[in-house]
Amino acid sequence: MRKIFLIMFIMINVLVFSNKQNMINFMRNHNKNLSEKEAAFIYDVSMHYSKKYNVDPALVFSVMKTESHFKHSTVSTAGAKGLMQLMPFNFREFQVDNSIEGNIKGGILHLRRDLDSTNNIVKALVCYNAGCGRLSNNAWLKIKETTDYVTKINKIYPIIKNILRGNEKYTENLNFSNLPQNESEKEVKPIRRLKIERSEIKKQKTVK
Repeated sequence: MRKIFLIMFIMINVLVFSNKQNMINFMRNHNKNLSEKEAAFIYDVSMHYSKKYNVDPALVFSVMKTESHFKHSTVSTAGAKGLMQLMPFNFREFQVDNSIEGNIKGGILHLRRDLDSTNNIVKALVCYNAGCGRLSNNAWLKIKETTDYVTKINKIYPIIKNILRGNEKYTENLNFSNLPQNESEKEVKPIRRLKIERSEIKKQKTVK
C-alpha cells in the first residue's frame, strides 16, 4: 500500500512540475527576454496568490498575457504598470508595490474584488479593463477596446487552461453567465464573438 501511495505521490509531483515547465515555456515564448528563473518566479507567485484568494490561475495568466505579454516593464499610455497593468490608485487600494510579486498580488486582488462585486466573469473583466462605471446601461459594449479585451481573454483562456491541466483536452470558454438578455442586435454582436454557450447564460432582470 505504501508503495502505491509513493508511486502516486511521485506521479503527481512529476505532473505538477511538467505543467509548471510548460507554462514557463509559454511565457518565455511570448516574452523572449524573460529568463527561466524569472518566469518560474512569476509562475510560483501567481499560483500562490491565486490559491490564497481563490481566483482561477488560468484567468490570472490570461489577463497577464493580454495586459503585458508577461513583460513587467510594460507601462501604458494611461500609466498602468507591470505584468497585471495596475494603475497608481490600484497600488494604493491593494497596498502593494510594483515589484513582480506586488504587481501580481495586486492584480489578483483586483480580480477577486471585481468577481465578488459582479458575480460575473465578463463584468469583472470589464471592471478590470475599463472600470465598473462602464457596466451602467452596458456602455462597455460600445467600447471596442473593452470588447476586444474580453474576446482576447476568452480566446487565450482555454489554451492556458490546457497547459495548467497537463495538456488535457479543454475547449470550454469562460463561464460567462448572467449576461443581459434584452440587448439590441447591435449591442449583442460583440458578445457573440465570444462563442458563449447560451445554455450557461442565466436570466436576469431587464437592464434599464
